[in-house]
Amino acid sequence: MLRPIAKAFTILSALITILFFLILGIILYYNSPNSYHAEDKRFIVESGLTLRQVVEKLHQEKIVRHPNTFLYLGQIIKGVDPKVRYGEYFFEKNTSYYKILHKMVRGNIFFRKLTIAEGLSNHSAYEIIDNAIGLVGDMPLLSKENEGSILPETYFYSHNDSKKFLVKRMKDQMSKAIDELWPKRDKTIPIRTKREAIILASIVEKETGVFSERGYVASVFVNRLKKGMKLQSDPTIIYSYAFGNKSLERPIRVSDIRNKSPYNTYHIYGLPDQPICNPGIDSIKAVLNPIETEYLYFVASGYGDHIFSTNLRDHNRNVMRYRKLMRERKKEDNL
Repeated sequence: MLRPIAKAFTILSALITILFFLILGIILYYNSPNSYHAEDKRFIVESGLTLRQVVEKLHQEKIVRHPNTFLYLGQIIKGVDPKVRYGEYFFEKNTSYYKILHKMVRGNIFFRKLTIAEGLSNHSAYEIIDNAIGLVGDMPLLSKENEGSILPETYFYSHNDSKKFLVKRMKDQMSKAIDELWPKRDKTIPIRTKREAIILASIVEKETGVFSERGYVASVFVNRLKKGMKLQSDPTIIYSYAFGNKSLERPIRVSDIRNKSPYNTYHIYGLPDQPICNPGIDSIKAVLNPIETEYLYFVASGYGDHIFSTNLRDHNRNVMRYRKLMRERKKEDNL
């Protein structure tokens, strides 16, 4: 009686051992580096594709060598009908079959990024968005009245995201930023609305790219507004001609200064009716809480920053130094 039982036990043990090594082999094979997948690739799963169609596409794009093996082993590990989520995926070279399927089942999609730099106009920002890879649909209407509505920063998006939706996200971020910063402002500044804050911040943004200067540049303009002086900002002259679509491509002339554009702060008192670019967070903060100074003037130093002064006499001296430095450099360039 014991002999048949022992024999059956031996057979069962052998079957269990075989099954164990079979499962172990499947696991090792499915998790081993995929040498067929020899380079990093982005892979798009369109909405509505079945798992079999996705696997066949993986094979066509030389990511999976044996599509049937990938499919059947995947069904053993992930279930009979694992659902893969549509979107764009990034597979590094030699990624195992398991990691490929796991990513698609979990929906660990690849996010692209797009950067809108501080100081860009809406026209320039819209061009970047419109030409971004993977975004779909039409762009929203571009108008000068929407200038300054986008918050410059880096945004992440996925394949087939809408251009209009991304623009809305950028505008929502600007609204959120100014809403959070406005209550923390210095209540003594002559800025009555959030819109005015963005307008002045846009001028500060275009005047200096030096982070440590923004508070001082803002203080000059705030002091001028308090005294009823014209802002006399060169970037507003440039905007009155190019509207942020391009640079002026020539030195500013006396006739430009006398230009009667509503954006030209050499002509108008106070602020223009709208921003001249999309200012970054730091410029908005500088305007809402400027450094306390008595500065009323500033001019480029010739070394990337600016020299500030409290009176016109000192300012004119600084301007003369700057012009002398530019003449000397021009002579050296011509030698």
